[in-house]
Amino acid sequence: MTDRARHRATAVVGLGAAIGLSAWAAATVPFTPGADTVTAIGIGLVALEVAVRWRRRVLVVGVDPDQAAPARWWPWLALAAALLALELASFFSGPRVDHPTISSLYDSATRWRAVKAAFFLGWLCLGAALVRS
Repeated sequence: MTDRARHRATAVVGLGAAIGLSAWAAATVPFTPGADTVTAIGIGLVALEVAVRWRRRVLVVGVDPDQAAPARWWPWLALAAALLALELASFFSGPRVDHPTISSLYDSATRWRAVKAAFFLGWLCLGAALVRS
C-alpha cells in the first residue's frame, strides 16, 4: 500500500469514527456519564494525535523538544483562554436568563440531535485541524 493510499484510508477511518462519536454524542444528555465519556474519548483521540506528532517531530525529524510546539498554536490558546474567561464571567454574573453562558447557548441550540451531532463533529474536526497545522 502506498503512502497516499494509507493516508486516504486513515482519513476515511478517522472520519467514520468522528461521525460515529458525533452520533453517540447527539444521543446523550449533557452532564451525564455518557456525555462525559464520549467527550473524553474525543479529547483523548486528539491528545493521542498530538503526542504521536510531537514524538515524530522530536525523535524522527530531530526538532529540539523546546521548539516542538508550533508557534501558530498560541493564537488558538489565547482564543481558548478568552472564551473560558467569557464563560466564567457570564456564569458568575447572575441568572443565565440575563447573562447566558456559552454552554447554555449551546445547549439551547442543540435541542435537535442532528444539530448536536453537527456541532460535535465540527468540534472534532477543529481539534484535528489544529493538530495537523
